[in-house]
Amino acid sequence: MSPKITSIGFAVPERSYTQGEVFESLHYPRHFRRIFLDAAIDKRHLWVPLDSQMSWQQACEEYNKGAIWLSRKAVKACLDRRDVSPIGSVSFASCTGYNCPSIMHQLHSELGFSPNVVYTPILGTGCEGAAPSLWRAYHHTLATGQQSLAISAEICSVCHFPEPEPDPSGEWELLRANAIFGDGAAAALIGFDDDPRHPYLVDFETYFDPENLKHLGFVWQDGRLRVLLSRQIPKIVPSVVQPPIERILQRHHLSLNDIRWWVIHPGGSAVLNNLKDKLGIPEDKMALSREALRLFGNTSSSAIGIVGKILMEEKDPQSGWGLIISLGAGLAAGATLLRWGD
Repeated sequence: MSPKITSIGFAVPERSYTQGEVFESLHYPRHFRRIFLDAAIDKRHLWVPLDSQMSWQQACEEYNKGAIWLSRKAVKACLDRRDVSPIGSVSFASCTGYNCPSIMHQLHSELGFSPNVVYTPILGTGCEGAAPSLWRAYHHTLATGQQSLAISAEICSVCHFPEPEPDPSGEWELLRANAIFGDGAAAALIGFDDDPRHPYLVDFETYFDPENLKHLGFVWQDGRLRVLLSRQIPKIVPSVVQPPIERILQRHHLSLNDIRWWVIHPGGSAVLNNLKDKLGIPEDKMALSREALRLFGNTSSSAIGIVGKILMEEKDPQSGWGLIISLGAGLAAGATLLRWGD
């Protein structure tokens, strides 16, 4: 029997801002306001208050506080008072900060994990981090029979980079990043049960094109992290996503029409639009990702968990195939095949 996703929980900061409020706080020229208002985002939840002026040291400290707070809340929502003793593996993905010991080591005693639990930090994968975290959990559960937790936590607001004026080159990387990213954490519990609402993890496929290293990620500038977000990303994404989708569908003798539920990383409105148009995904299958984008923005690696939770709460699927599409730095993409029912 294949392991299943038996529960999902997520958390966002209590503080939220509309797109108009974010734009006004950043003091960009007025003609850039449309980039914020046309992003298909109603509001974003941010750990760091708008107009905060932080040193890199302060940003690191805020990352630690925010990641602990959000991870704790997401894990508790996921576990929903379940016994933690069967959990043998905890994988943790994040790209917006670094800790040693990790966030989950710091939460170990409070959450009551076994001293024998295996911790796996996953760094440097950007928004795609949820996928390898999930795969790590799957393989541990498959090999041992123990339950596993896959966690992602991002405090994108600590990576806001000072920008006195928009990039004169016209790339506007920071401006566009400031228009879409929010903060959040998500946790998925992997195990075995008989609940038809919980999907089997059937198969995984990934694809990486090193020609796109310069388009998405972080770089160090003036002693702190600066986002690398090329305006070419929406155009490039379909060519990176298509190979893993095709391979995983071919292995299981499926077509796009066989996929009933799509859990696509909400990387931005233009990204979703191009995926729909280039891959031929029906608009109604984009609804979950568009809803997550509207409510929370792009919360980086935690976004997939948020979309998955919306699916399990709003749609209550009990039969059919599903596909998780992850996107991340490099440029990398992943496809995770799900199945509800026997």
